[in-house]
Amino acid sequence: MSGVKKEYDIIHKELREQSFIRTDYPPNPSEILWNRKVMAMKREELDKIKTLRLKRIVKWAWENIEFYRKFWKAKNFEPEMIKDWRDVTKIPVLRKDEIRKDIQQNPPFGNIFHPELARYMRFVGATSGSTGLPTFQGWGALELDYFQEAQARYLWTFAEVKPNRVYANYLNMSGFYSWGPPVVETAMWRCGATAIAGGGETYFSWKNRHNLIFKLWKVDVFATTPWLHRLVGEEAVLEGWETPFKVLLLHGGAAAENTKKKLFKVHPNAELAISVWGTTDGHMAIEVPGLEGQLVIWEDMEIFDVVDPKTDEPVAEGERGELIATLLNHFTMPLIRYSLGDYVKNEFLTDPDPKYGITHMRFAEPVPGRVEWMFFVKGKLLLPIYVEDAINEIPDTTGMFNIFIYDNSMDKLKIRIETRKEQVDSNYDKQAREILASRIGINPDDIEIEWVKPGNTIWTGYKLQVFVDQRKKK
Repeated sequence: MSGVKKEYDIIHKELREQSFIRTDYPPNPSEILWNRKVMAMKREELDKIKTLRLKRIVKWAWENIEFYRKFWKAKNFEPEMIKDWRDVTKIPVLRKDEIRKDIQQNPPFGNIFHPELARYMRFVGATSGSTGLPTFQGWGALELDYFQEAQARYLWTFAEVKPNRVYANYLNMSGFYSWGPPVVETAMWRCGATAIAGGGETYFSWKNRHNLIFKLWKVDVFATTPWLHRLVGEEAVLEGWETPFKVLLLHGGAAAENTKKKLFKVHPNAELAISVWGTTDGHMAIEVPGLEGQLVIWEDMEIFDVVDPKTDEPVAEGERGELIATLLNHFTMPLIRYSLGDYVKNEFLTDPDPKYGITHMRFAEPVPGRVEWMFFVKGKLLLPIYVEDAINEIPDTTGMFNIFIYDNSMDKLKIRIETRKEQVDSNYDKQAREILASRIGINPDDIEIEWVKPGNTIWTGYKLQVFVDQRKKK
């Protein structure tokens, strides 16, 4: 065994022995917090841990990962520049194009993987490749163990995923998706729950089978995208039965405020709807029940910062920009100051939440969407979530829609919307455009709606394709 693998195993062992990764599970159901020692840790201790781990992962990458050594040298960065976790902003921003270039030059994974640790990978995740060549994420024993711990924290604490509970995972089960069975189902077992790996991408072809499973198994916690949540609930209402779900976990895209209201109408047994933001790479933030739109970050796991996407310079507090993240415990394939592409407000809350006493910081407002999803109509900056919120106020719609982006700066908002009305007359169309216009701040005449029957919007697997990019590629 090489020195690198020994060091990796020692770090993994220490994280378990220090209880950052809980090893005695499932806990007693009376325990409120999955990992009280870490989740309620004092702020000064969290700061010390972040500093220690940032220095460690940067040093590791410099000494062991050829990709980072070359990339940082070219940007005049050296590990000695990191004195404190706040110095993370001194590290050059890494974007997906750089990783793709590395993969093309050094297939299959590129030099960003450690060659020795790559031999011990337990799971390979991959992006969809919708914008080009897929990028991969390697998960070894340490990375998987820590991510399963991170999942268990919110599943146990917020969603009441405990022994005798049934959880149905309707995220993607194919295409190398890392939040599928290798990670999420194993987190279920830590919690002592029964896990059903349903797979949202098969709902359309096996709808009757899936609906039968929901009814027979009395699923307590249902995890999928906000749009598939809505569709399943609408189907149940039309068929005359009630979904059994008590907790709705909303993955794959921020849920608009009015979408949540609609979900509670079509899922009458639901007590909670919790937004879960995350990426295939292993980043996550979870909405704290009772704190609408405030998503908690596990700070022992990663550091976030926000930059101007045009300059890569940090934005001032309260300003919006592009989300950048550093995973502190990923050694097989480190992701250090990596651009996640999400558009967020640089405002984080550090006071303990009043219900659980969790001390880790929270986003002050939801993550509304990706930077590349921003679009302009008559000079007005918009995101799909703003449009979605308005659509849910239009009578007789299913909440499903597609926005068609045909230029960088558009004269009209061109949108496809599902309606249950048999005939759409001019009055209905006018009312809909006026509702949209008043909510998103443009003129009704600058909106063009294509009305379609339920089931005729564009989906990609279990995700509604809210942003359809029709611009010509350069």
